[in-house]
Parts: sequence; structure tokens; C-alpha cells
Amino acid sequence: MNNKSFIAHVLLFAVFLTGCDAVIPDDEGNLVVEAFIDAAEPLPPVRVSRTQDLGIPLSETSNEQSGTSVRLVLNDVAYQYLHSETEVGLYLPLPQDQTVLVAPGSHFQLQVDTEFESAIATGRVPPKLELRDISVSISDEPISAVLIDTLDIGLDSLNLGLNASTGFIYPVQVTVTWSPSEFEGWVETRLDPLTDFSSSLIDFFLLPSQIFREENAEQSDEGLKIWNGVYAIPVQSEDDPVPAHSLKITLLRGDERYARYATSRNDPTRREPVSSLNGALGFVGGVSIDSLRIPIGN
Repeated sequence: MNNKSFIAHVLLFAVFLTGCDAVIPDDEGNLVVEAFIDAAEPLPPVRVSRTQDLGIPLSETSNEQSGTSVRLVLNDVAYQYLHSETEVGLYLPLPQDQTVLVAPGSHFQLQVDTEFESAIATGRVPPKLELRDISVSISDEPISAVLIDTLDIGLDSLNLGLNASTGFIYPVQVTVTWSPSEFEGWVETRLDPLTDFSSSLIDFFLLPSQIFREENAEQSDEGLKIWNGVYAIPVQSEDDPVPAHSLKITLLRGDERYARYATSRNDPTRREPVSSLNGALGFVGGVSIDSLRIPIGN
């Protein structure tokens, strides 16, 4: 083979590779899918998106998934989803299926197919979790505490790089009970007071939320599961009463995959939470959620 013939073959091979590359999409980020299949609630919405390069302006990003197919199977019954007409990346059950309730204990399979890839998640919906009783205990007098404003960074307080001041707080202890189940699951608890107060230092020493194995929860004489949580409300002086506010109490029952996802959401060593899907990032899983909002103070 002479040099001219060799060069011609190289050029033809390069054109062939270019043609092959033309059918392979550029790197469009990783597929992300999210859905919480809640026991005894309607079929859930499914969110489908992609990770984005941080260098891309928000005005130029789009989570539209052209040609995406979403299907949820519950106990061998398949439900097809359609893209929402009002929100990009949101998929909803067909109109005739939007009143279907998820049976507790159902086995599920969610599959998302795009033009070039597929993602799938399987699992079981836990039994329904229901709050049975709530009690609230507030100290008679506030206690002295160091309050840190994590939103106002400074360099002159406690040599910690945070603005801090000495004030007073009312610790509020909340006891929650619920019926146990034979499901080998995990429970996430949350106390969310509707107040402007925020202090990472106070939350570090208190217990406004927790994730634990349900079987490890304390049990009452009546056979109910028990969790005790504590949050704090600040006041200006030790003579001030407890400020009136509302408290949202939330309990969520899920499986071990949810626990891994939930505990990794705020892990600074990870780029993204632990995924429960094959072929995509995100979380798809069965849960049972119960919540209640109550008034506190005055």
C-alpha cells in the first residue's frame, strides 16, 4: 500500500468514526429520578431531570426529557404516566388513575426510559404509620445559652468565625407514640417549629430530628413505639414567657434504602445522596408519612 492509499484509508476511517459519533449524544449529565410512594395515598408524581454543569447559566438550563416514558407497577398492575402540561420534568398518572390509592404492603417497580438510557427501582410500600399520641413539656423558666446566627458571618465572636451572643432559650420536649408494625423498617422523625429562630449550635446539642431502626425505638406498656425529641425557642430575657408558635411534627416510615438516602443527603463528603435506582441518581421508594401541626405557648 503506497502512502497516498494509506492516507485515503485513514481519512475514510476518520469519516466513519465521525459518522458514528453523530448518533451518540453529548454528555447531558446524569439522569435523576425522584418519587415517594406513600402508603394509602394517591399514586405519586414522578420527577425526572438531569444533573447540570455548574458553568451553565440557570437561564439556559432545561430539565425537559424528550421522549421519556414513565411507568409504575403496583402488585402487577401497571400505571402509565404523562408529562405535566404546567411543570417541566414532572410526570403524573393518567387522569383516570389519579384517584387510585397505594395499598400498604404493595410491591412496586418504577421504570423510566429515555431515548438512550433506562432507570429502574423496586421495593415494597411499608404499612401505614399513624401518630397515636403527642405530649409536650416546656420548662418553667428559660435557661442561659450561647446563640449563634449562622446567617451572619463574622470574625470577632468566640474566635469561631461566627456571630454569637448570650441569650435564653426554652427547651421544648416532645414525646410521640405510634403503632408498631412487623415491617423491618426505619423511622425518620422531625420537629419543625414555625419561628424565625435558627441555631446550628443549639440543634447540635438538642434532638429535633432523628433516623433509626423502628425495632430499636422505646416501647410503652401498651405496646406503642415512643420517640422523644427536643427543640429550643429563644427569648430576650429570663422573664419572657414562651413565644407563641406552631410546631409541625412529622414521622416517616421507610426501608433501609430510604435510611441510606436520608442520612447521606447532608453528608459533606458526598456529591449526591445514595441512590435507590439502577441507572440513575435520586430516590424512588415506598414510605408512609404522618404529620400534625399544633399550637405551642400561650
